[in-house]
Amino acid sequence: MDLFYNEKYPPRNDLIFAIMFSGRDTGKVLFAELLKSVTGHTLNTEEVLSQANYPPENIDHNYIRFDTYAKDSNGTIYSIDLQNTYAEQLIKNRTIYYACRAIAGQTVNKGAYHQLNEIVVSFIMTKKDNAEPVEIIHLYNQNHEVYSQLLTLYNVYVPSVNADEKGNIEQNLKIFSEFFSADSQESLEKFYEKYSQSILANQLLSLYNEAIGRDDLDILIGKEYFDMKITEQDFIEARIECEAKGREKGRAEGRAEGKIKEDIRILQRMKKAGHTIKEMANIFDMSEAEVENMLAMQA
Repeated sequence: MDLFYNEKYPPRNDLIFAIMFSGRDTGKVLFAELLKSVTGHTLNTEEVLSQANYPPENIDHNYIRFDTYAKDSNGTIYSIDLQNTYAEQLIKNRTIYYACRAIAGQTVNKGAYHQLNEIVVSFIMTKKDNAEPVEIIHLYNQNHEVYSQLLTLYNVYVPSVNADEKGNIEQNLKIFSEFFSADSQESLEKFYEKYSQSILANQLLSLYNEAIGRDDLDILIGKEYFDMKITEQDFIEARIECEAKGREKGRAEGRAEGKIKEDIRILQRMKKAGHTIKEMANIFDMSEAEVENMLAMQA
């Protein structure tokens, strides 16, 4: 098989994921396999929808803002979202927010709340590890009894799945995780060498080749949903850079959000730690006069 890696659109790219894991054919099969390897649920549906190809009149889009989702024949709504950059509280709140919208967006006739469809949300975390490779969240009461089955959340931590040596991870989930971890032509080729006999791995590589070969990727990535995710992720990365390294992008994003006080506190801590004005100016890519002016401000 010919392998082609696209640096701008790696396997863990949100848009590539949405394209590959949706539709009526192989994309639906991949979605079902990933869902089963994460949750154990067997999907029975004709189509998997995605934010990459939803029609404007699709009412589901008003309530379900995930990369991919499907409604099972039994009424359960399953969604899988690929997440590359995230702050802990932000991703938790975002998950709950859109899951609740998926519940609240359903029509309740004459108080028939018992007929609400269950929502199962899965997040694939590509950068963070965790003690448990797959984390399951239910609604519990104080006695640790399930309060309601209406909402279940699954978080998959890709680095933890890759690092597991106990043999407790389902094989297909290992394949998915290693595929999402490919970040170069070389690593993609190593993935193929390792799993060349796997039908699932070959399907992933084949659909990846097809996805990055599309000529409308730059148009799709500008659609509202993906543009929103990229903006959100860029802001988080900028804040992290500002806190850790004080780079210009992080500082600009921080100021745009009214967070200039963070920069001031960082500079003040650096001054107390013995850094010179010149050193701080170099780290923050500022003039020495700008550093002195910021140190004179109140955080």
